[in-house]
Amino acid sequence: MRTAHAIGIVLVVIVGGLVACGGDRISREVGARCDRTADCADRCLTSSGDYPDGFCTIDCTDLRECPDDSECVAREGGVCLMFCRENADCEFLGPSWVCREEDLRGGTGKVGVCLGS
Repeated sequence: MRTAHAIGIVLVVIVGGLVACGGDRISREVGARCDRTADCADRCLTSSGDYPDGFCTIDCTDLRECPDDSECVAREGGVCLMFCRENADCEFLGPSWVCREEDLRGGTGKVGVCLGS
């Protein structure tokens, strides 16, 4: 009986942690924190004002190359960043992230993406 209770508590903690961390929106492809490219599937945008704690991304030439919930923007030669409509959409990345408009790559217009404040 104690074992089942302990397993239940562990599962609640794990699920809670995933929800608090943004769940499956963050991956080694796009969104994970990084210090170097080896931490990511493709590329690390190292920690700076625009990328607090570093940001894993992939290079892109248009939206079709980016995972769900991300957009291809004309920064850093073309990278996928997390899509947003308002600052609250970026909170899962941490308190230093806000929603800012950037130029689309491979298209026209602007799109909201999460960047450092």
